[in-house]
Amino acid sequence: MAENVIPGDLVTVKWSATEGGPYTTIKGCKTVGIPEVTPEYRDRTSLDSPGRSKEYGPGLEDTSELTLSCYYSQALYEEAAAFKASRKPVFFEVQLPPETGSGTGDKFEYKAFVTPSLPTTDYDGDLMTDLKLRPTGEIAWTKGAA
Repeated sequence: MAENVIPGDLVTVKWSATEGGPYTTIKGCKTVGIPEVTPEYRDRTSLDSPGRSKEYGPGLEDTSELTLSCYYSQALYEEAAAFKASRKPVFFEVQLPPETGSGTGDKFEYKAFVTPSLPTTDYDGDLMTDLKLRPTGEIAWTKGAA
């Protein structure tokens, strides 16, 4: 199984103000961000439920908030602040490398509202910019080609 491990440093994280791009790589990004989807299950229990057992049915899904941690640069912070000021979601593309070394890797696309922040740092630490993301809508997955 170790041969199928995808190294995080080979993943490309990009963003764009418009759907479909053009996408630009987020410079200095240290983390890969693909939101997790949490399904909601609605309580469908009634007096007719068999065996006095609770019954559930599918409800809405929620995408989790996430943070991309990047090395600070004036250009990155300025772009993220402009995205926040626009009050519109930003389009993200996460491109994975191919598993076998040939073809193309899987791709994930989603949109999220961006809020930049500067986390506290210790004396020896590097100054970072956290891009706090609140995803909206679905996450698209495109299977890589062999």
